Amino acid sequence: MKQAINSHLLGKKYGIMSDMDKKKKVFIALKMAGIAGQGKLAGVFRYLRERYGDSSPWDVRLVRTGAELTEAAVRQAVADGTDGFIVSIPDAEDAVPPLAGTRIPTIVMDIHSAALEGRSENIVYIRNSADTIGREAAHFLLEQGHARSYAFLHSEPVTDWSLARFAAFKRELNDSGLWCEELFASDAATKLKRPSAVLAANDDRAFDLVKALAARRIAVPREVTVLGVDNDTLICENANPRLSSIQPDFEEEGRLAAETLDNLMRGKAPMKRILLVGVKGIVQRASTAEQSHAGRLVQKAIAYIDAHALEGIGVADVVRHLKCSRRLADLRFRELQGRTILDAITERRLNEVKRRLSTTREKIDAIATACGYANPTYLKNLFKKRFAMTMSDFRLRFHTSVVG
Repeated sequence: MKQAINSHLLGKKYGIMSDMDKKKKVFIALKMAGIAGQGKLAGVFRYLRERYGDSSPWDVRLVRTGAELTEAAVRQAVADGTDGFIVSIPDAEDAVPPLAGTRIPTIVMDIHSAALEGRSENIVYIRNSADTIGREAAHFLLEQGHARSYAFLHSEPVTDWSLARFAAFKRELNDSGLWCEELFASDAATKLKRPSAVLAANDDRAFDLVKALAARRIAVPREVTVLGVDNDTLICENANPRLSSIQPDFEEEGRLAAETLDNLMRGKAPMKRILLVGVKGIVQRASTAEQSHAGRLVQKAIAYIDAHALEGIGVADVVRHLKCSRRLADLRFRELQGRTILDAITERRLNEVKRRLSTTREKIDAIATACGYANPTYLKNLFKKRFAMTMSDFRLRFHTSVVG
């Protein structure tokens, strides 16, 4: 190492370029037509600027579209002595084989490929966190205190990252005792129980959704709240109404990609194979309701119902928790939810009844007790009236052998 440094210093003195002075050839493929690629590229250059000032050691070749990111382009880059790749164009499958077959340091974003995942050396994946997106979206929409039903609208075609965002969103809602519909077509949202709240896989799908709702004269956000992902201002600001959107931290993804590649090219092994980046926040526009005192009151009621409905609570317990008059609580709940507090308690209990019927073999009397019903016969009659089938018939849809 000492000899290499001495050679480097002598080279600078006599104008001879050493290996330490040579610029690294870096091949960067980012889809520049959208805000994601632009943000990632800004992050790459921010890292280089902060780390090296005006003397960047990278000789960057930038590819901007899927049409440019071909198998031939990658093979030529390898032949030209490229030192590192940053690749983030999801629709460029042709580029996968040569990337999978090389040992050159590679950072992958937005590409899910079995071939690439089979590569074990000098490769790191950087992704925005689907768990964070799903969690933040659920919390934001729940805090509105507005929706009776919730849904997720997938990307078109359905992608791995769309499925991951749906799973996280659904899990967060399920933890609050709520169901989440899975939608594949924007028109399907017109059939939701309103008022409803929909998380779209990205802003493109959110844009399609508000158009479909407008065609059916369904008001946004009064009847359907719509939230997108990416905060692509060109899309969000030109939708009618303008779209609220989760803003992933694309610039941090790019900065982290550059830092990780820099370390790989210097021979430093990564601590993790997959690195996740969170979100910058939620940009609220007209497609979601402003948080109001009434919304906070209703959300407080819903949170209490979610936590205690199975304990046999009644409307009076909810009102006592809210510390307001029953008249005000009922009025605000009807305004924002289109149902009564008792309806919400009943729905929470029946959702849990259905969950237990479909996932366990508990006896029906035991399910009634666990879900806040002291009288199993009352529950059986209510269930049959509400769902036009007995609890045993409902269970038979999920189990071939039953207990109850």
